[in-house]
Amino acid sequence: MNDEIFKIKPTKSAVIEDDSKFLVFTESEIIQKLRILEKSKCIVTAYFDGGKQTLLTAIVDVLPTKKLVLLDYGPDDSVNHAILNEKHIIFKTSVNGVTVKFDVNKAQKATFKGESVFACQLPKDLLWVQRRDTYRVRVPMGMNAFCILYDGKTSKQYRIHDISVGGVALEDPETNTSFALGNKFEKCEITLPEFGTGQVDLEVRSIFPPPPDQPKSARKIGCLYHNLRSDVDAMIQRFIHSIDNQRRKIDDD
Repeated sequence: MNDEIFKIKPTKSAVIEDDSKFLVFTESEIIQKLRILEKSKCIVTAYFDGGKQTLLTAIVDVLPTKKLVLLDYGPDDSVNHAILNEKHIIFKTSVNGVTVKFDVNKAQKATFKGESVFACQLPKDLLWVQRRDTYRVRVPMGMNAFCILYDGKTSKQYRIHDISVGGVALEDPETNTSFALGNKFEKCEITLPEFGTGQVDLEVRSIFPPPPDQPKSARKIGCLYHNLRSDVDAMIQRFIHSIDNQRRKIDDD
């Protein structure tokens, strides 16, 4: 993974780390990470032709016995044909604040459930970058942390499942159709017990279905903050620090 596209550019507020420690090599873990992308319905960008061309796709299934990962076929035949003739394809996406990158040497056209797909060999390694600024804490079950979303003239309250300084995951027991990847909600209100209420704009970035063994539980809606004010950012950081301290005390007892 030495391609230019894998280089993470420095920012004023970030410390550059050695990305090699984020590489996943074991096949079982690679499959597990790819399944997370599949279930989250993440939009995956395919880079080819030396990064000059791109295609938006998504993982539709992972076949461990055949050592294949299947991705959506594109709507443009000329682009699809170009990818099929490419010897090196790089895929990049993100899920819950985690940057994910992997590459394959070849893609083949296949049919899956009656639809055309790209079939690729499982990658030999996968970059799964979760940095400190995306660290999340799970909100304890007894804690009433919630977010109110406004959709037109109506509002709806959702329990916060977990939270970071980059985004928040909401519990959606009723499978609200307004939650679609890329949808944005303005002037949402996040309330954190003992720390106050702050206004944020949210964008839906991932959708996690309920676990197979808990089909009636709420799905998780991962959202990214936009236009986060400094006072709200500070409130969230204080809340995260408080939860961490509580858990450390429990672990030490």
